Amino acid sequence: MNGTERYSDYQNLTFHREGHVLTVELSRPDDYNAVNLDLHGELARVFAQIRKDEDVRAVVLTGQGKAFSAGGNVLKGERPKAGPVLDYFFKDARKLVTDLLEVPQPVIAAINGPAVGLGATLALLCDITLMSNTAMISDPHVVVGVVAGDGGLIAWPWLVGMSRAKEYLLTGDKLSAAEAERVGLVNRVVEPERLLEEAQALAGRLAGLPVRAIQGTKGALNRIWLDTANLTLDAALASEKECFACGDHQAAVDEFRKAHEAAKVAKAARATESLARSAS
Repeated sequence: MNGTERYSDYQNLTFHREGHVLTVELSRPDDYNAVNLDLHGELARVFAQIRKDEDVRAVVLTGQGKAFSAGGNVLKGERPKAGPVLDYFFKDARKLVTDLLEVPQPVIAAINGPAVGLGATLALLCDITLMSNTAMISDPHVVVGVVAGDGGLIAWPWLVGMSRAKEYLLTGDKLSAAEAERVGLVNRVVEPERLLEEAQALAGRLAGLPVRAIQGTKGALNRIWLDTANLTLDAALASEKECFACGDHQAAVDEFRKAHEAAKVAKAARATESLARSAS
């Protein structure tokens, strides 16, 4: 038994164990690991399960393929509206955030590609963040018509200060890896081919230290973020839920999809024009 059989019922997460280090991959690579309802539900239960796994002393969280996670699945399907599905979705949203903060084992994010919205939140709520120098990170909740309520309000102000947090969360602007490191949003930037190796090596180092000391230190530090969650999370999620229920989010998503499709058409037209010029 390799220690991952207990996680065999997950369809959108994959697991690999080396010694006492568990690597968890978001595994919807064809959609840039966008968080659909199924993946959202799995994320809402996996951290509580890891918490109880005494064979795991450190965790690496990363994405499969080209992205860490593109966040909410805004380019495909209808978004949840008022009703039981939306109610359940937001109960899961709170559980996801608090469970991740309450995992006693150190969690290292290996940000291998774009980390957007909820994807950024997942990465930034980890204990240590390593980022590929080709990756980017942003929290564009406002761009798609919703409050940044899924945990970004906890992480960003503590990591970059309130003024910068307001700028990035109110604009949804992207940060390159170099900029994210410069402002203190992530711990350090790594060459993409070395990212997972470095993250797993660091996790292995932490896993080899005295368990009670490591987990006690992390737990004491995370009380600060849990206090922030208790202060802000319920109000932020309630405001975000209103944006879903009233239709603001769906309207913004429809506009976002139109702009995305127009950009694809324009890019294809430029490519065709360039080929025609080359052939003439």
